[in-house]
Amino acid sequence: MIGIAPLRWLLTVAFGGAAVFHLLRCLRPPAAWLSPVAGHRLSEMLHLVMGLSMIAMIWPWGAAVPAAAWIVVLLMSTGWFVARAVRTSRHRAVPVFIATATGTMAWMGAWIPGHASTSGGGMDMAGMGHAPVGCAGWVAALLGGYLVLAAFWWVGRAMRIGGLSAATTDEPACPLDWSALCHGVMSAGMGIALLAMV
Repeated sequence: MIGIAPLRWLLTVAFGGAAVFHLLRCLRPPAAWLSPVAGHRLSEMLHLVMGLSMIAMIWPWGAAVPAAAWIVVLLMSTGWFVARAVRTSRHRAVPVFIATATGTMAWMGAWIPGHASTSGGGMDMAGMGHAPVGCAGWVAALLGGYLVLAAFWWVGRAMRIGGLSAATTDEPACPLDWSALCHGVMSAGMGIALLAMV
C-alpha cells in the first residue's frame, strides 16, 4: 500500500486508464492481422487483471485479498506470457517484458502482506509504509528501477522514436502506438509504486 494520497490517486488514474484501454480491446472486434484471436483476447484480459490488481495493491482495502490469490493469478499470467514468448518466432521482447512485469507483480503480492504489517497501516512519519532494510528492499528497488527504465523504451516505441515501432510490430501504421503507450504507463506506474514502498 502507498500512503501518500496524491501519488496513490495519480497511480490509480494511470492503472485505471490502462485497464479501460485493455477492456475496450477485449470487447472490440479483433484486427485482421491478429492471430489467433482467442490468444489475443486472453492476453488483453490478463492486462486488464494486471491494471485492476495494481489499483488494489496500492490501496488499504487491497489487503483484504489473500496473498495466495495474488501469487496464483499473477504466476499463471506470467506463465501465459512466457509460453507466448517461447511459441513466437519473432518479436519475443514484448511477451518477455510482460512476463517479467507480471512476475514482478507476483513478487509484490507475496511481499506486500509482510511489508504492510510493519508499516502501521501506512501511518508512519513519511506517510507510507517502507520495506524493511535488507534483501527484499533491494529487490524492490531493482525491480522498480527496471520497470521505470522500461517505461522510457515503451514510450519511445509508442511515439515511434528512432523507428523502434516499425522494426518490432506488424500493426498497421498510425501516428501513435496506443498499446505501447499503455504498456509504458503501466510499467512506469508499477515501477513508481514499488519504489514508493521501499
